[in-house]
This record gives sequence, structure tokens and C-alpha cells, in this order.
Amino acid sequence: MPSTVDQIQVIPLHETFTAEVRGVDFSKPVPPQVVEQVQDAIDKYGVLVFRNTGLDDKGHIAFAAQFGPLDDNEPHVKAGRKLRLKELQMFDVSNLDLDGNVVTEVDPIRLGSMKGNALWHADLAFNSPRAGYSILRGHKLPPKGLGGETEFLDARLAYEDLPEATKKRIENLVGNHSMILDGFKALADRRPPLSALRHNRKLAAPDVFEKINPRDFPLSKHKLVVPHRTGRTTLYVTTYIHHIDGMSDEDSQALVDELLAHAAQPEYCKLIPWENDSDLIMWDNTAVLHRATGGAYLTKHVRDMRRTTSHDTGPHAHGMNDPNKPFRQGLPIKQWK
Repeated sequence: MPSTVDQIQVIPLHETFTAEVRGVDFSKPVPPQVVEQVQDAIDKYGVLVFRNTGLDDKGHIAFAAQFGPLDDNEPHVKAGRKLRLKELQMFDVSNLDLDGNVVTEVDPIRLGSMKGNALWHADLAFNSPRAGYSILRGHKLPPKGLGGETEFLDARLAYEDLPEATKKRIENLVGNHSMILDGFKALADRRPPLSALRHNRKLAAPDVFEKINPRDFPLSKHKLVVPHRTGRTTLYVTTYIHHIDGMSDEDSQALVDELLAHAAQPEYCKLIPWENDSDLIMWDNTAVLHRATGGAYLTKHVRDMRRTTSHDTGPHAHGMNDPNKPFRQGLPIKQWK
């Protein structure tokens, strides 16, 4: 049964996490009391779905900014990367090129990077601070029945259900998350392109990124087991992990695979379809993992998706990195400005 929290309704979509939220009026600024209710809901469910919001980019950003400081594209612009979208806080996670054309096999770098989104991850795990909340909006969806759903994983319950021996084995382990550098150019001799340098991307498209060694670039350190703001604990294991401190690359990958195989069991997962242009999905990267599912639309139909992402502002935002030296995608914070 739906539970009513003042102006909004929170309707569970799964036994343990994910919910649809109704009753938010996005035609005007969302008031603080409603933001507080949404905060309570995201703390409980980890993933929230808002249908038919009618939001444009500016309204989307205004809503997202109420949940923490937003990441932006300014470093990309300073590094010379051209953007399709005008708002710096709006990240383009579509299948479109700069001219709005659907990306095809003609652009293997971009297509290979998109494939990395189909692996389990938490946004910006390769940064310090890491991501807090991501809010993804379907600006223009492909025809229904051609794929493009987003799948989520309850990383808190997955941790709680681990055997005690496994919890003990991983409680102090530190994962090194592979970073991303600015630019979107592939060099002719196939030296590392200046983008998509994440280990995740190499796993997804090894033929495209075969000559990339993630150890040649900065790595972000976060424990595999991280307390959540609610007092619960999260299994913070993503495909951005290149290796684990004190372990060989092979043993690290084997452990990541083992933990993700446990966490990705059906009882911990929920597939959420996109139904309407302007649908919005908000998730807590410190509580859940997510992945894109691809589909027949990929190189044929427009899927214009736009995302804002806030920085985690909690005590574990910087993981095992120096909190006095925040960095982003290989750039020191002084270069963000």
C-alpha cells in the first residue's frame, strides 16, 4: 500500500528498495519541506522514480542542487572538450554526438565508452569526493520495446546478507578506482585516448582500449565496506576497481567478481523502465549500484539522457584519499575553478 508523507506519496517498487514518488509539483520550485520528504524517501529506498515531471534542464538542475553541491563540466571545457549541452551541471549520457546524431559503430571510442555503462558501478567512484546523488532525466526516449531500461542493485542489503566470514575478510580492504581524464580524442597510433580511461571501460571494450594501463593514471581509494548515513553499511564494490591494496591484479579481480556475483543476484536487483519523456530517476550512489541495459535502440534511435550528480558531503566522501586534496578525473581542485 502507498504510504503518504504529507504532500507526496511513496510507493515501493521492490521488497527492500526502490520506490515511485508521486505528488511533487515540478511546475514551480520544490519547497524545502518537500525536499526533506524526498530526502527521507531516498534514505530509505535508495532509488526514487518520478514520472512525467515536465522538467527542462534548468528546472532539473534547480531540483538537484537542493541535495548537495553539483559536479560540473568546467574542467572538460577548460581542457578543450566541446559539449552538446549548454548547462555545465548537466552531464550528457545520451547516445548522441555533438551534432545530435546517434552514435554508431563509426565511432568505436564513444561506443566503447557507452558500453562501460552496462557494467555495475557507482557514479564518480574514481573521484574524491565521490558522488552522492545522481538524478537522471529522459529528455527524449527511444521507441518502447527497444531497451534502454536502467537496473539497480541494493548494495546495502547485499552486504548485510554476506556470510560473516566474508564480511570479516573484506572489512578493511581498499579498492583503487580507475580515473578518467578530459578530452574525447583517440590518437591515431592508439596510445591511450584522453578520455574513457576507466578500468570499467577497458573491461567493457577491451579491443578499443587494449593499450591502456590504468596504473599509468591516478587512482581513487575507497574501502569495499563503507558505513551509510542511515547507520547501515554498503558494499561499495564497482567495476571501476582496478585492484585492491595488498592483492595482485588477478586476485583483486577474482574478489570483485565474487562480490558482484553475490550482489547481482535477482533478489537484490530491480529493473526500472523509462516510460515518458521527462521521467526522472534519482539514486544514492552510496547505497546502490546501477547499470544501463542497452538494447536494439543503441545505434538506431535517439536516447537523450541528461544527468546531474551531487558530491557526497558525508564523512566517507573522500574514502582513503587525502580530504585536503580533493581531485577530479586527474585534475587537482585548483584546476576546477
